[in-house]
Amino acid sequence: MKKIRSTLIRLTFWSAAALFSLWALVSVTVAPAVFVAVNSYAVDQDPGSRGLDFDDIEIDSNGVTLAGWWIPAKKPIAELIFVHGAGSNRISAYIGSLDFYATLNELGISVIAMDLRNHGNSPITDARLHMGATEWADVFAAAQWLDSTQPIALPRFVLGASMGGSTVIRALHQGLQVTGTILLDPQLGILDSLVQGAKVTTGLPAPLFVLAAQAAIWQYDLPSGPHSPLTHATALQQPILLLQDWDDPVTRSHFAQSLADQNPQVQLKKVPYIAPSDPCIRDKGNWGSHVASHPCHPAWTRQQIATFVNDRINERPADTSPLK
Repeated sequence: MKKIRSTLIRLTFWSAAALFSLWALVSVTVAPAVFVAVNSYAVDQDPGSRGLDFDDIEIDSNGVTLAGWWIPAKKPIAELIFVHGAGSNRISAYIGSLDFYATLNELGISVIAMDLRNHGNSPITDARLHMGATEWADVFAAAQWLDSTQPIALPRFVLGASMGGSTVIRALHQGLQVTGTILLDPQLGILDSLVQGAKVTTGLPAPLFVLAAQAAIWQYDLPSGPHSPLTHATALQQPILLLQDWDDPVTRSHFAQSLADQNPQVQLKKVPYIAPSDPCIRDKGNWGSHVASHPCHPAWTRQQIATFVNDRINERPADTSPLK
């Protein structure tokens, strides 16, 4: 009996060791590529479906021709660069982008929206997500398009959702000049967002993905440490409106709170509660309330943005210099 028990213990040990070794091997060899892989989804709607006037545009981003729209407001008081998240495009149903553009136009805000590289109708450069490390150049390109095509210098804003938030932060760190920044459930901690994203996608426990996520950061040089979005954002010296869902399962709220605690320029606004059964997130599965502020609370979201934009415009100098 003792011999059988000893054999079973050894078998259990070696089986566990083999499983652990397999998990570690997969985590550092196969899984990292999965974390940064992106499938491009074609844009098959346009702002005309919301009764908006728009132009199809092309934006040159260091030799990469991005597909986008220019959506002018009838009586513009400002312009805004709209930056979508990872694996999405300029018609993101999660963000409710088309309805969001309509809201912004109603507020007198003209919008430039583009598919980031590797997304939507824009070219595939390497079919990978870089969490803002390369995508930031596309935001600069949108700003340059505005500079070269718009005859009147209006106050300029930028809005980034999820990975669009980390992309915007990197662009600001690189010198993008704007009147104000709006972040919607921004990706501030790359490691945590990768882990939580894998958790909601697979339904498996988050700790299983920590090694793979860290390996992805190392192998693909994703922003971390002193180059993380949170670190860069704490040093920004321009006003930031941060709309954060406190129950977001992917870009979690404690990162937003940490940023607000460290940077007095950040106006942190908690998105009103969104019940898991709310029809506004019916088709999102485990992604839940992530970036769902406008689909679920359009009036509240509109008011936060209107107040922020108007406050910033009223703070502008009285001269005609292009403060952007």
